[in-house]
Amino acid sequence: MHDPIDVSVAVCTHRRPALLAACLASLEGQDNPFGRRDILVIDNDPDRGAEPVTRAAAPAFRRRGVELRYEHEPRPGVAHARNRSLVAARHPIIAYIDDDERAAPGWLARLIAPFHEQGEAIDIVAGEVEPDFADVEPPDWLTGDVVQLLSCRWRWSDQPRLLRPQEWFGEGNCAFRRALLADRGFNPALGRRAESLMTNEGIVFSKLRQEGATAWWEPRAVTFHHVHPERLTRRWMLRRQFYQGYSDVIANREIGRDYQIPSVPMDLQALGALDVEGMPNTDFPSLLKVYYVAGYAFGRHML
Repeated sequence: MHDPIDVSVAVCTHRRPALLAACLASLEGQDNPFGRRDILVIDNDPDRGAEPVTRAAAPAFRRRGVELRYEHEPRPGVAHARNRSLVAARHPIIAYIDDDERAAPGWLARLIAPFHEQGEAIDIVAGEVEPDFADVEPPDWLTGDVVQLLSCRWRWSDQPRLLRPQEWFGEGNCAFRRALLADRGFNPALGRRAESLMTNEGIVFSKLRQEGATAWWEPRAVTFHHVHPERLTRRWMLRRQFYQGYSDVIANREIGRDYQIPSVPMDLQALGALDVEGMPNTDFPSLLKVYYVAGYAFGRHML
């Protein structure tokens, strides 16, 4: 007989009331056939903008016998919000979904099933994230690995399996044993904070995996990530890649790894003068690499 698998679904949010409402609506019909569930909204807005959205959604959850709770975390940064969820969660499994994502039908059951089926052999479960462009036509240069800069389409396998050491996942669609983070948390120097594009607050999961934690890939546990139209420009992507390099300096130091910066010739004046939006699609991935290296070099110099 299996022990129940009780889960707290945590949504960290910052000033996205309409998207948060859509996210919560997608969670209403989610079931946990293996135990209890509750929903936890962590509001990272100093003005508590998510509180009325949470209050308005609560009756629908209550009719299903599910508690929807609100927590306020005024310290800016998604890492602070995730750390608050570690304290506020009531159940031994925490599942994350971002405020600009919607859960596909059956998402929660599929994400939690490996804990039920494989027991203590599984510590972390990660799912697939599909981009949701709504009514915006994605640009033709948004292909292959470039899409992953939108935190989408990991595509590790179309079958459930253990993740390999070099395979990562997004914090916006995962579940993990809360006890894993009993004596640690998310680094507040990493992750989104207001308009900053810092990332990698989930490096704590990489460290846990280095220490032996097992991560399972479940491609059928799908969320849909709203792609903000302003991110569909090459300039935004370059800025995103620069911050990725900067973030990786901090993340790599946390796990005791260094990145040997390749020799990439840079003429900053020429870079600034480039017609980025008009350049050939085939040249854009190389420019992304240049910006990543520049961000990494900047981080190593500044930190």
